This record gives sequence, C-alpha cells and structure tokens, in this order.
Amino acid sequence: MPDADEMRALLAVAFRPAGVTVVLLSALIVVTLVAANSDLTGTFGAIAASWLAIHQVPLTIDGTSLGVLPLIPTAGMMWVVARGCAAVVHPASSRRHALQVIGAAVAGPLVVTAISLAVIADASAVIPLSSPNALAAFGWVLFVHLLASVIGVTVAMWPTLGAQVPSWVRDAVRPGLRALTAILGAGAVLVTISLLMEWSTVASLLERGDGVVGMLGLTILSVLYLPNVVVGAAAAVMGGTAQIGDVSVSVFGNVGGALPPLPLLGAVPDGVSGGAWPALLVVPLLIGVMLGRDCGRRVGGQEALFTVLTAAAGVGVVTAVLGLVSGGRLGAFGTVELHWWAFGLLTFAWLGLAGAVTAVVVAWHRSRGAVDEDDADTEDEEPHLPGAEEVPAIAAPITEEPVLAEDVAPSRVIEAELVDDTEAPAAPVAPQDTGDEAEVVVDAEVEEDAPTDESEGSGDAAESPEADLPRGPATPSD
Repeated sequence: MPDADEMRALLAVAFRPAGVTVVLLSALIVVTLVAANSDLTGTFGAIAASWLAIHQVPLTIDGTSLGVLPLIPTAGMMWVVARGCAAVVHPASSRRHALQVIGAAVAGPLVVTAISLAVIADASAVIPLSSPNALAAFGWVLFVHLLASVIGVTVAMWPTLGAQVPSWVRDAVRPGLRALTAILGAGAVLVTISLLMEWSTVASLLERGDGVVGMLGLTILSVLYLPNVVVGAAAAVMGGTAQIGDVSVSVFGNVGGALPPLPLLGAVPDGVSGGAWPALLVVPLLIGVMLGRDCGRRVGGQEALFTVLTAAAGVGVVTAVLGLVSGGRLGAFGTVELHWWAFGLLTFAWLGLAGAVTAVVVAWHRSRGAVDEDDADTEDEEPHLPGAEEVPAIAAPITEEPVLAEDVAPSRVIEAELVDDTEAPAAPVAPQDTGDEAEVVVDAEVEEDAPTDESEGSGDAAESPEADLPRGPATPSD
C-alpha cells in the first residue's frame, strides 16, 4: 500500500484535473446564461453535459444529435492529465508506482462521469437533454485519460524505458513528431489561405450573429472548431476526402452543398476544384523525404529503413485517430466524416515509400563518406616516399662489462657502409664516467655464414682488436 505522501499524490492525480475542469465549466456556463438573460434552470445538467462533451461523448439536445465536438478542450484536458502524471513520476520510479499513477488518473474521471450521467438523467426532466449512451460515455472517458496518463508516465520515465526498446524505435520518435507537425502545419496553411481568399463569405456569416454577443459567440465557436477543420484539410492534402453532409472536399474534386452557418466553414471551396489542386500532393512527398532524411542522419544501414517504417506507422495511427475524433453526427446536416482509415493508410504510404527511399540514399551516402575518410586517414598516417629504402636497426645497450673481441664469433662479419669513404681508424668508444646507461644504435647487415677466404683475417683481429674500429664518428649512409 502507498504511504501517506503517495496517497495524497494519487488523489491529486485522480481528482485535480476533473475538479478544475468542473469549476471552469460552471463559471463559463453561469456567465453565458446570465449574458443571454436566461434563468439558471438546468445549470447542473449543462455542466454535466459539458464534461462529457470535452471527452468527445456524443450528445442529443432537443432531438438533435451532436457528435462533432471541438478538439481544443479535449487536447487541453489531455495535456493537464499528462503533465500531472509526469510530475509524480521520475525515471527511477518502479513499475508498480507507474501503474498506480495511471490507475488513479483513470479512476477519478470515471467517478465524475458516473456522477455526470446521474445528473443528466435527473436534469432531462426540465431541459431538452437526453441521457447519452453510458457505455460510450465510460469508453470515451477511459480512452482519453488512459492515453494522456500513459503519455505523461512514458515521457517522465523515458530515460529508463528508452533503454529497454531497440535503438531504431527510439530514433523514430523525433522524426515522427516532426512529420506529424508538418502534416498538420500543411493543413493549417491551407485553411489560412482559404480563409483569406473567401473572407467576404466568412464576414457575411459572422454578421448573422445579431449583435456583439452573437458575433463573439460565433467567433469563439469557430476558434474551438478550428483544429477539426485543420485535420480535415490535412486529410485532403494527403489525398483523402473530407465530407460534411453532402459536401466533400478533395484535391481531385469538390462537391458543393449546404453547410452549417459557422463562419469558419466559409473557407470550404465552392464547386469543383481546378486542375491545379492535385499539385498539392507534392506536400506529402516532401514530408516523406524530410522523414527519410532525418532517419538516415540518425542511424545507418538497415536500421534506417526500420526507423522510417516505424515512424510512418506511428504517424499513420495518430492521423487515423485524429480523423476519427474529428467527425461525427451533425444533426440535420448529416455526418461529418474524414474517412479516418484512408487518412491513416495514405499517411503511412506517403511517408513509408518516400521516406524509405530517402533514408537508404542518405545512409548509403554516409557510409561512402565514412569509407573515403578512413582511406584518407590511412594515407596520411603512412606516407611512402618514392625511392626510399628501409634500413633495419639493431639496438643494443652498453653494459658495465665491455665486450671483447674474443667473445665475438670469428664467423660473424659486420659490414657497414660509411658516409666517409676513407678507412681511417678511430679510438674505441669508452663508457662515460657518470655511469649513465647509453644506447648505441648501429645500422648494420649481419651475415651468419661468411666466406671462407675472409677467415684468414680473424687472427689479426684477435691480435689487435682495436685495429678495425673507426677513430671518428661513424654514421650509416642513406
């Protein structure tokens, strides 16, 4: 069982994000009702419904199904939960403690969800709000908080957990995040350009707010749904199709129809797209090349290919989940659908193919560069001069006892080539008086088997050992 400090930390992880969210929702709903000159009947039901809407739980209001819910509140909730879990976990935490943190992060919101369902069932008698599907409510809340807590714990314990996974999996994280950011960034750029081109339509929809309060409400609603539209534009850029009721948007052709009166949807192009729209497919190609370059610079050889495929698969799964949560039922307008499975498969295909080719090329170029550098280093370490001949060296230290000529075998003949052609004898070299050991290096060629005609001079050498020694300094020639 956890101690008192751990128990307080687990309770904070379980109920602090939910408590702060409920307080903020209460303040926002009360201010909205007061600004609209409405009574406070059904306030608790509105708060409970808002809690479920944050977790992407479909709602039914006055017989109208609302399954397309904004992504910004959900992303904010996940960020708060992940940060809270990461704050109570460190790299040296045990697996038991990590599982306790994840369990607490999931258990607290499930308790709040059960209370919200009970409140909605009670408030449905006074406000036009139907009770949602309990299984779907618990499932979405479990999914959101489980994913957020796992991300937070993994990030906090990554120095320890990262050492337990293959290197090509670790190296795929950062390139994959960059590729995902580039895909969503391309969608955001496309939405911005469309808003600027269709600004007159957006302004006319915004004027339908009937006053400052109405215009402010439409603006806030457009900002909340902006990530949903960005995800739809990203799906279209990757080659997929974004559908809003009868309206469909794709780089290969658009189909017009009726749209909800939301100013943000004024950016949707009208009619059939022009012939230049397929040129946008160069965007996913460039993103795949960027992914392959990043992976090829991090790892080499066959692991670069595994890294690219892992990153492409991860980005494909994330984009498919984003496409799934961005759609849903929209009342009389039909279904908002991004074909999430096609979005994920196309993302994996673009990044996998273009990235794999680029990673192989970059890895091959790096290996060739390394081989060239090794060859250059080898040539610099052992230079060879033309015409140079190696002369063996024999090193022998001079001992305290001098070596006499009688100790030298008569069959050994020492031949040396001197710089001075004169054969003037020199005085023998005697040890120094200081007693320091000296080392004399004689470059010579030693012949074991001397000719027999040279053995006659051995007797003279024995009689006068100093006769053949040079009197001056002798240096071997080159």
